[in-house]
Amino acid sequence: MMKKLDILKNMPKSIVLKSDGKVVLGVYGGKKSLKKLKYQKLKDIFDAKAYKRVKKLKKKKSKSCNISWDGREYEVYFNSNIFYFYDITSYFEVESKLKQSLGELTSKKEELQAVFDLAANGISILDRNGMFLYANKFFQNMMEYTMEELYSHSCISLSSAEYAAPSKTAVEKAIEFGSFEKFKKVCVTKSGIHINASMSLAYLQSRDEIIMITSDITEDIMYQDKLKKQVEIEVAKRTQQHEIMCHQSRLAAMGEMIDSIAHQWRQPLNSLGIIVQGLRHISSQKNIDVKFLKEIEAEMMQKLNYMSQTIDDFSVFFRITKQKESFNLLQSIEDAIRLIEIQLKNYTIAIEITKDESLDLSILGFANEFRQVILNMINNAMMAIVSRSVQNGKIGILIKRVKENFQIEIVDNGGGISKEDMPKIFNPYFTTKDKGSGIGLYMSKVIIESHMNGLLRVKNTKDGAKFTIMLKKGY
Repeated sequence: MMKKLDILKNMPKSIVLKSDGKVVLGVYGGKKSLKKLKYQKLKDIFDAKAYKRVKKLKKKKSKSCNISWDGREYEVYFNSNIFYFYDITSYFEVESKLKQSLGELTSKKEELQAVFDLAANGISILDRNGMFLYANKFFQNMMEYTMEELYSHSCISLSSAEYAAPSKTAVEKAIEFGSFEKFKKVCVTKSGIHINASMSLAYLQSRDEIIMITSDITEDIMYQDKLKKQVEIEVAKRTQQHEIMCHQSRLAAMGEMIDSIAHQWRQPLNSLGIIVQGLRHISSQKNIDVKFLKEIEAEMMQKLNYMSQTIDDFSVFFRITKQKESFNLLQSIEDAIRLIEIQLKNYTIAIEITKDESLDLSILGFANEFRQVILNMINNAMMAIVSRSVQNGKIGILIKRVKENFQIEIVDNGGGISKEDMPKIFNPYFTTKDKGSGIGLYMSKVIIESHMNGLLRVKNTKDGAKFTIMLKKGY
């Protein structure tokens, strides 16, 4: 036995106490300071808790026990009045750290589980075939399935018939490319309800699993459909309102045109009246000069043709065209002036067109609408000059090329626009005239900017206002 004990002396991290059951008879291994334990009572060596365990071990009520002794942790065995103490302090520390890590991992797992279950989206884990391995509470409630029931389903089987194949493709693409995001489809719940869903998948290569996040977008789709219908209704209302304003604009322009026709017809009608009275006098004479009658006839036809041309101009001006056509800017401006030139002469207002003779003034657009804009500008300039009793009224029209654009400037000496009115000048139904409709300049801006993709601006000059129209040559 002594030889065995001598061998145990050299065992590291081990202590052997030989005892008669109450007193230590020998100490082997460990620190030299332990030699003093010889002949001491066991109950004096250990604290109460450790002694109780050692005593219990001696009575063979347990095979081994762990005790804390002298700041170290030991695993103790007893056999034939010999106690074997194995220092397990390092193992104990490792075990403690492992327990701590395990506790932390368990806590993290519980946190993640809570996050998964409280998430406002369906979160599920699939195998590479799309079969469910896990699904959070949100997904279970959304699809009306328990987790046990989901084990026999896949993200493909829960799709509506038309989305089964696309869902399978989405799983395959997620595996191939690592992820597949925002795939929209229709899912079928356990009770048969169809819901619109947005699905994103991420493939975990290390686990050969797929994480799927599913959002119920049924309400979003319904809201978008509702919003789309509201937009369509609002667009229809605005279109109808625009058409009404176009109609009002044409009626207002027509009223001005009729007034212009009255001015233009007044003089030839007076002339025809005088000629008719002269014919009555000629018819009473015995000898009628045939040559003179032919001259009278030519003069009457000239005036009638002028009146007929006025009606033709009126008719062409208000003809609605919905297709763009090529037209000449200068010709359209001159056509607009011709419709109002009698009034300009009556008010002794001079109008002058300045242009570069080398310019090709052909443009693609809506000729009648452009003439309506020019007529409105000239008429407004004329009324401004007349209302302020400006002597030597002038309206100047300048046509020039600015890079790839045509620029038309209409300038008058009618006193300009007040600072208060300038910001509102293009607003619908805004007018400074006593009997104005307030839609002329608004429609002019709509025609130039919306219909002809151009720009219409206004500013005051020293003597009046200047309206600038910018049109793209290739429009």
